[in-house]
Amino acid sequence: MTGRQPLVLDGRRAWKSLKELEVSEPAAFDDALDALREHSRISVLGLTAFPWARRPTRPAAVPTIRELSVQAPDHGGDLGVLRPLFPGVTHLRLDASARRVLDLTPLHSWPGLRVQVNGLTRGRLIGAEELGDRLNASPG
Repeated sequence: MTGRQPLVLDGRRAWKSLKELEVSEPAAFDDALDALREHSRISVLGLTAFPWARRPTRPAAVPTIRELSVQAPDHGGDLGVLRPLFPGVTHLRLDASARRVLDLTPLHSWPGLRVQVNGLTRGRLIGAEELGDRLNASPG
């Protein structure tokens, strides 16, 4: 699905086998998180335009997501917002191709999290050493 549209996953019968989903930035982030919670079989999520500037206005955890792909936040964005939203994530992919430097420090205390960063080498990542072998970084 592409475009800035509401994420609508109603009609459970039609979506019951859906396990992976990639969408662009949803128009209503709270509603998108609600829809994801209602469809607990979805465990792999890609948000090609994560709404770093918009925080959910109500409790919004989606614990069933295990693999999450997002673009890296701008300098004002904080990777720390991901853990309360997606506490079950064990594999995080970050597209950092539009960044010069990325701070991974907020991910240090996330147990069991493996991080894949595309677009930057380890030398351009703040907090890379502390992640050790949980981090894989590539320039492209």
